Amino acid sequence: MWWERWIPGSYLTKSSVCGVECIFDEAGVSYHYCVLQIRKNKVEILTEGITGDITEILAAAKKTSSPISLSVSGKGIIIKKIIFSENDSLQLKNLLQQHLPAIPFNEFYVQFYKNAAGSGHIAVCRKEQTNELITLFKKNKTEVVNIFIGSLVCNALSNLTQGYNRLTTSITQLELANGFVESVEPMGNAEQVSLTVDGLNISSAQLVSFASGFSYLTRQANYNSDDPEINSLPLNHSEKIKVKLLLFVLIAVLFIISGINSVLFFQKYEANNALEIELNLYESKNTEITQLLESYQKKKSLIEQAGIFDDKKISIYADKIAASLPADIVLRELYFNPEEGETEEDSLMDFKQNQLIIKGNCSKSLLLNDWVNVLKSQSFVKSVNLENFVFNSEGHLPNFVLKLETE
Repeated sequence: MWWERWIPGSYLTKSSVCGVECIFDEAGVSYHYCVLQIRKNKVEILTEGITGDITEILAAAKKTSSPISLSVSGKGIIIKKIIFSENDSLQLKNLLQQHLPAIPFNEFYVQFYKNAAGSGHIAVCRKEQTNELITLFKKNKTEVVNIFIGSLVCNALSNLTQGYNRLTTSITQLELANGFVESVEPMGNAEQVSLTVDGLNISSAQLVSFASGFSYLTRQANYNSDDPEINSLPLNHSEKIKVKLLLFVLIAVLFIISGINSVLFFQKYEANNALEIELNLYESKNTEITQLLESYQKKKSLIEQAGIFDDKKISIYADKIAASLPADIVLRELYFNPEEGETEEDSLMDFKQNQLIIKGNCSKSLLLNDWVNVLKSQSFVKSVNLENFVFNSEGHLPNFVLKLETE
């Protein structure tokens, strides 16, 4: 898919691998294994060994979370060198019919290892033999990333072996040309030749297992094969890594989005919280203002009903009434626009417009009567009524009440 092109090639392999050479002989199968790891752009050997028990290899691979890269050698392996020209067809089926016509193509796995110029090798192994080996590792929940037939996987070390003419493996001796395997012969009594690179010594017993792991770490395609069972191994491994990378990226993106969301949320929350506090403050102020307005309207109504805003000269009226007051009459109370009757607690008071109530003390009814007449003669007085008169009064209590209507 399009997103796969964005994945760097170095991300499509793990940093460690367990290379295993499976050697078939009359006694059964023995395993030479080597766990490799890339550290600071250098390949290191973490552990190596020779065993007949597969559980030892599985434990070493599990410890470093390493996949398995297999090589099969020994009994049942056929290797044939071929020489070809530029015009020759390199189709595996054609090559097998031409150089190994007795081999049934459908019963064998076939790999073609091409050298630097004009030569190569066909490696053949029975499918049944190889499938049993792959199944043995897979059933123990170990991932097999590739399988190589014969010791020709040593071509993966061509950049390291250019200075060598011969190398030996656990069971074969390899003649080299420009670092590539030119011929594969039985070990016999040949002197063992190990590989030394940058202070790293690779013994003959571990050369093939090392090459198997090195091919994986350096992402080399050392052979051609038409067998989907073999070709699917590195492909499936690569797809699993791509899916894991995709999931990792998606999770990382989700975390980033969640982090940004959280920051924005808390910023928005703080701003919203400050706004709510401010709104609550304004709301309380608005409530107070509303209450004040309501109180003002009530008081304004009371004041208007009391006639304070009317165009009346109350002070003038009061002065004229006081000026006309005889010396023997004492004023006790004077009400302008008095309250009309009793009102309920939650109701507005009503006032009698253009009316005055005068209360005072006078011991002479005749004198009081004369003063009433004086008041009636005033221009602002419409009428004067004596509401109440008590000849004798106790203490300072008023003994008369006048009701005066103004214009």
